[in-house]
Amino acid sequence: MRQSCPNMRTVIIAGLAAILLAASVNAAVKKPAGPPAKKPVLAAAGDRLPLIVDGGVLKSGKNNKDQQLLERKFTLGAPGVWFLWVKAANRGRNSAVITWELDGEQPLHSARAQMLVEPWTESRWHGASRFPEHRAMIHVDKPGEHTLKVRILNGELDVDKIAVTLYFSAKPKGNTLDHTGDPGGGRAVFPMGDLSVDGFRPGWESPGVKADRTVFVDDVKGDDGKPGTSADTAWRSVGKVNSRVWGPGDAVLFRRGGKWEAGLNLKGGGDRGKPVTVGAFGDGPRPRIDGVREHAVFISDGSWWTIQDLEVTTDPEYGRTGVKVVSNAMKDLPKGIRILNVVSFDNGASGIAVGSEWEKGNGYDGVVIENCLVFCNGNDGIAVYGADQNGCRNSVVRNCTAYSNRGMAGIWIESGQNGLIERCKAYNNVCINIWTWNSINVTIRRCEAFRGHESDAGGFDIDWGCQACTVEYCYSHHNEGPGYLLMGHGPAKYREFPIDSTYNLLRFCVAEDDGGPITMCETFKHGVVHNNLSMARGKDKSALAVIGWPVNPWDGWGGGWPSDTLMVNNVLIGREGGLPAWVDDFATRQGNVLDGNLLFNPDRRGILVNWAGRENGTGFWDGTGNKGTVKPDSYRKLEAFRKATGQERNGVEADPGIPVGEGAYGRLPLKAYASLGRSPAAAGAPPFELTKKWLAERAKLLEETGAAEYGIPMVPAPVTEDYYGNPLTSPPAFRGPAAP
Repeated sequence: MRQSCPNMRTVIIAGLAAILLAASVNAAVKKPAGPPAKKPVLAAAGDRLPLIVDGGVLKSGKNNKDQQLLERKFTLGAPGVWFLWVKAANRGRNSAVITWELDGEQPLHSARAQMLVEPWTESRWHGASRFPEHRAMIHVDKPGEHTLKVRILNGELDVDKIAVTLYFSAKPKGNTLDHTGDPGGGRAVFPMGDLSVDGFRPGWESPGVKADRTVFVDDVKGDDGKPGTSADTAWRSVGKVNSRVWGPGDAVLFRRGGKWEAGLNLKGGGDRGKPVTVGAFGDGPRPRIDGVREHAVFISDGSWWTIQDLEVTTDPEYGRTGVKVVSNAMKDLPKGIRILNVVSFDNGASGIAVGSEWEKGNGYDGVVIENCLVFCNGNDGIAVYGADQNGCRNSVVRNCTAYSNRGMAGIWIESGQNGLIERCKAYNNVCINIWTWNSINVTIRRCEAFRGHESDAGGFDIDWGCQACTVEYCYSHHNEGPGYLLMGHGPAKYREFPIDSTYNLLRFCVAEDDGGPITMCETFKHGVVHNNLSMARGKDKSALAVIGWPVNPWDGWGGGWPSDTLMVNNVLIGREGGLPAWVDDFATRQGNVLDGNLLFNPDRRGILVNWAGRENGTGFWDGTGNKGTVKPDSYRKLEAFRKATGQERNGVEADPGIPVGEGAYGRLPLKAYASLGRSPAAAGAPPFELTKKWLAERAKLLEETGAAEYGIPMVPAPVTEDYYGNPLTSPPAFRGPAAP
């Protein structure tokens, strides 16, 4: 079962001198008149969203070539996804269709790359593609000046305005877009970190293919009647590949630059040390496998396969997956799936999915997905999954990037044990960028997640039924939902396993300007949240929120409050109406402890802590409309809070001395917050380390499955460095993620 979601200057003196010199020469020598000057391309720049330029008339037809294209320049101040809006009137009788490209590139090949404008006499904003629920978008690799071209395919349009924005949930408002609620505060320019540290690396090379027998496939010069044992005698078709049962030590290599419109349905399997390898040969771009109506690559119950160096896609109308590997086994799971350096995009279902058919299997043992790029898929970006907590095991997702995927996740491990997600980047996904659900011992570390959009879309998540999971050294920013969501889901069971979450850990992470930077809710038990930096901006936002509601009286699912959880040595900042901390109702009575935290609200009369308020009573479930709202006790001074509640005996109310709200796009170096080590955040907190008792109780939940072979930790590693990789004394005695 998958939980449903409720709802990112230089003046050159020599160049200037050259311009002045040219001007003086032209003044002295009169040149004959040349062709008329080309109409200048309009440009948009600025530090506030949206960026808007004027439009023009677009007409299709051979006699109007000069009107088929509008070219505009934009200075874009953050990497990642920007959303395209066009304000236009279609005064014709038929629908008009436009497409677009940025710097000459449009990576999509389906209806996601087109916008439909229905006949309408008045000018209106349009922001959706022709594919249901997918916004028109452009992708920016590096900030700077970029050229946008909007082209008409058929029809005629009067285009008033062209706008781009980082905010998914922007709404039309006259001649502009409403950015109320934008987690980035309407900013268009952000500081930049090192974008190459995490995620997909374009220049990365897969390990060389070692095979006993190799078959080559060439879409241009190949011939299915030939033996296929060399590039000169290559096969031609995917059908020929599908007709063979592959065995240990086999390899099938597709010509780089080649394109095939048929899905690979691979049969057989390899052995440990002798996998079956599917990859590429020659020079040039990755071979493209377009499955059209089929999964681009499909394997069922096969062990020891390596899929590498391919580009895979399908027609999204048919709901297929780029790379799909399924198991029907509940025990003795198939093993050894490696997916390396694969680009998977524009699929109707997931980009890469390795797991089990619904109710028919429990996933795979030993899955490594490394250096893959997945984007604009109708379901998950990357999913590794089983059926229950004994499901998929020893799963690793490393150095992958996932964006604009519309399923449950950008990247996740679901229903399994012993997993690792590290050095990944995920953004603009629905519903959570990077997370784990119903799992035992999954570690998520050194990842960046941002601009998750729509109601419940956040950065990271340890969710229902998670036991002994860890999120560490991660960076969440500008998500419309929670930055770090930590939750269980009541006292019920799923497939005979509990769905409360216990003995989980969040440490050395940064959260900035998310819908709720660190949010704990429902039955999150015996957790530890320590040495994190969390900043909340805006009304009803809290840097740390501990919330819950009564158990659903109808079926026993859902509800409850976090309990017996330590929140220690964190830096918690609220601004512009945001709060450092909110602990609601029964969460104040469940053994939860706040201590050694630094709390700061720059507003002179700002609240530090809201305590014991209630937003959801039994009416939240039974439909009576009576939510049982109780006004919280609000504390503007830490000493008053300490005296009234006994909490924060070692807490500090102080300005941490950092430029709040200046976090970069890019997990490192994040220089703006390095000064924490020289601020009040670095002094006065008692040393903190995980207790032997807590670790022993956590260890009871674990099962050794051979995780060490895959570099998956079985226990939280001793703290030896800070968020930046600087060495620490152990245990750390400072607050937040930066070294003293």
